Amino acid sequence: MSTPAESPARLIDLVCRKSQAVKSKSGQREISVRAQEARGRRTAEELGLTVRNVWREVGSASRFRRSGKVPQQDLALQALERGETGALWVFRLDRWTRRGAGAILSIVEPRDGRPRRLLVDNGDPDSPGIALDSANPRDRAELIRRAEDAREESEGLSERVRNTKTFQRDNGEWLNGVAPYGLRLVIVSVEDGDGEVVEERKLGCDLETSAGIPGEPDVTKFHVAREVVHRLPVAGVPKREIARRLNARGVPSPTGKTWAFSTVANMIGNPAYAGWQVTGREDGKSRRLLYRNAAGEKVGVMAGPAMLSEDEWNEAQAASQGTGPPADKNSWRARHVLTDLLECAGCGSSMTWRGKGYACWRPGAGGVCPAPSYVARHGAENHVFECWSLRIAEARPGDALLAVVAERWTARQDPRTAVAEADAEAALAKSEGALSRLWRDRRGGLYDGPSERFFAPALREANDAVVSAQRGLEAARGETVADIGFLLESGSRSEVWESADDALRRDLLRLAIRRIRVTKADYRGQAFDGHKRMEFAWHDDE
Repeated sequence: MSTPAESPARLIDLVCRKSQAVKSKSGQREISVRAQEARGRRTAEELGLTVRNVWREVGSASRFRRSGKVPQQDLALQALERGETGALWVFRLDRWTRRGAGAILSIVEPRDGRPRRLLVDNGDPDSPGIALDSANPRDRAELIRRAEDAREESEGLSERVRNTKTFQRDNGEWLNGVAPYGLRLVIVSVEDGDGEVVEERKLGCDLETSAGIPGEPDVTKFHVAREVVHRLPVAGVPKREIARRLNARGVPSPTGKTWAFSTVANMIGNPAYAGWQVTGREDGKSRRLLYRNAAGEKVGVMAGPAMLSEDEWNEAQAASQGTGPPADKNSWRARHVLTDLLECAGCGSSMTWRGKGYACWRPGAGGVCPAPSYVARHGAENHVFECWSLRIAEARPGDALLAVVAERWTARQDPRTAVAEADAEAALAKSEGALSRLWRDRRGGLYDGPSERFFAPALREANDAVVSAQRGLEAARGETVADIGFLLESGSRSEVWESADDALRRDLLRLAIRRIRVTKADYRGQAFDGHKRMEFAWHDDE
């Protein structure tokens, strides 16, 4: 490291970057970061310069874009432009920066007039040296040309990766490195349009791998997965109870640890078990979503039969989402009217049934809540119904809430159509997001210069995808909307409520109410005042 007294002109930074940590297709490993640093220090010593800082980076540029961190090579370039160091050594110039020639010009023609140097290693394993030096007028043109090539290659690579993934998804290929629990990766050889034999990665049912259950060596992961995603949900077993049973039985989870509610929920909602292509997590979603191509069609991903038939998948989804028959004493569905609708203001946790009312679940599970809420059933349910009924009565034709209520009631009456519509909406949001990103890249200058020719084709493709997704959504929605007239008349609304069982009452409240935040009573035995202790969030709230 340098000392404070040294002049920036005598200092040099090193950028040691390795884009991969695995072997390349040629079987050769990229030169390690440590070896690059050794070469850079040798060059600095020969030039009589002091190494001020070593910027080390391992991983692809996409990793830094996803995490939001600034790549080390960009930080190093900024330090050089600010004059903190007089020179910058890099092992390779390819994939250097998306700024292209602009990055080189800021070095060879700095605004403050102080000279700076960009040094590029010669790559000779036996005789390290300098291949290009920005201080040499003859090298400047080559540096600018390579920087422009690097920018164009970076943009082209990103576009190719996106296009390749879209093609593979549309082709029914499984893109993830790991198959869902109970399924396995299958390599299928097929002949492409040019007559060449290529390998495609599909999914198949894993009928051989043991689930690892003590004393049950013949039970496979396939059998466990089928129980989780179909038999138990359809039988009315709650997700938390499914996880508890699996743990009590000693079944290792997909990660080899214990089962949790989220693991079970994600498996039940994974379309891959019905043989369909998925997407979602790479877009920031927490669960897998059904993938649809540009025409709004589902894409199969199995080599052979799927774990669940289409009817079994729909049956499991209807049971899991609470759109099946009314709950009975043994049903998995929450039986009490306000369960999962109330939220404790003290810690933000859900309030579940306890004793004769609803209480914050955290203290009962051994956790800590600074102000655990509790409300008696009778007073809470009556107040919630009154607020719900008043909100519906105050709504006028064209009110956004009525549109949501009609949509949700339609979904309850026809859950399969609702699922198809939700998938179509997700496809539209995805295509609109891609179009928005394209215009952001254009405004950010990523399509300037030689890259201009890539913009028009990309824009046409993005526009076509949005139009196709819009048509898919229109087809999914159809023209059927359930009649909610019985909710708009006060007498009829009260009559329906009084005659409804708890299962229907739960669904009716959730047509309009998203969440109810409940604060703790001021003292034990205080009379319940819903207007003071309950805060409603409606589905039309922004």
